[in-house]
Amino acid sequence: MDRFIPKSKSKLLYQSHTQSNYNDLLYHINEEKVLNFGNQKQQQNYPISFLDQLHNQYRLPTQQTVRQISSVPEKILDAPDIADDFYLNILEWGNNNVLSVGLQNKVYLWNASNQHIEQLLQATSNVTAVHWINDHILGVGFDDASIKIVDVCSQQTITQLYYHNERVSTMSSSFELLSTSGRDNVIFNHDLREKNNNVVGVFQKHTQEVCGLKWNSSGTTLSSGANDNQLLLWDKRQMSLRLSCEGHCAAVKAMAWCPWFPNILVSGGGSNDKNIKFWNSDTGQCFKSIDTGSQVCALQFLPRYRELISSHGFSKFQISIWNAEVIQQAKLVQELQAHKSRVLHLGISPDQSMLCSAAGDETLIFWRLGTEQNNQVKQEMCSSKNLFLR
Repeated sequence: MDRFIPKSKSKLLYQSHTQSNYNDLLYHINEEKVLNFGNQKQQQNYPISFLDQLHNQYRLPTQQTVRQISSVPEKILDAPDIADDFYLNILEWGNNNVLSVGLQNKVYLWNASNQHIEQLLQATSNVTAVHWINDHILGVGFDDASIKIVDVCSQQTITQLYYHNERVSTMSSSFELLSTSGRDNVIFNHDLREKNNNVVGVFQKHTQEVCGLKWNSSGTTLSSGANDNQLLLWDKRQMSLRLSCEGHCAAVKAMAWCPWFPNILVSGGGSNDKNIKFWNSDTGQCFKSIDTGSQVCALQFLPRYRELISSHGFSKFQISIWNAEVIQQAKLVQELQAHKSRVLHLGISPDQSMLCSAAGDETLIFWRLGTEQNNQVKQEMCSSKNLFLR
């Protein structure tokens, strides 16, 4: 079994570059598209009974290849001392094809394109959340309630945020906005174009630790889940609570927005719930619920094959693959079993050919989901041609 942590300091994975200013380094933001909500097309409220018709209306191109899922892992990496904590979010596979993982007080990067492993940082406090803001900017939350925004090219901290009072468990971003939350139950929304005093909205409704945040694809709605069993939907334009989705009876950490039905949100409940629930985000209605028999730890959609992937806790510690092409008729296709502890985290490669799962058994397991696609993943993320300049 390979080691995830290199025994000796490897060569730098990235080339450093000159930081002209904070805004240039972050990314180009189209002011009109981000801030001018008046020009946006009004979102239609489709009755949930029309989902079958919508399936035909928004059908993605039919895939010609037939996928073979192997139950044998493609690769196993050792991740010693990975936290066995349901509430944390310490693994994310970015669109740059780099996997970020928090192990105790360190963050490691694994480049899937060349198999290189690099230690990005070592802190004085344990890592409790990681999130790719863009191809070369990583957000890192810590047990001491701080957040670092890190340039992975130069391995330098761009800025630090100190708004939370307790550990930061989850982060999600959309365009210029980074949303963060954790054990203090408060969701802060940061405008990353501002280096100082960048909080533009605060959401307060949860009464226990917030462990899941997820922006929808259009950046209009933020979903939040917490240990208080609540699943809430927040409106970006009004910076206020829009809907409360009621039905879970345990902590809600796992959540994912459906790529082919943008108004559909899927969530998973903890050990006293065990259900995957499907929601109409326009109405807050739960139109389907699946009892999985075990704690739901993570959810990821696989658009290439119109599938939903879930990971679970006791007793089978399985990864479940669901056919969700007709989302009201989502059904189990296959289960993958190799972990010996609850599977807390999932990450999918940008070309959707590989799945990474992480568990409390201190392993990262890679599964082959399908054939590789030649999507020309960037090898040199930090060259000047890859920077998003304002």
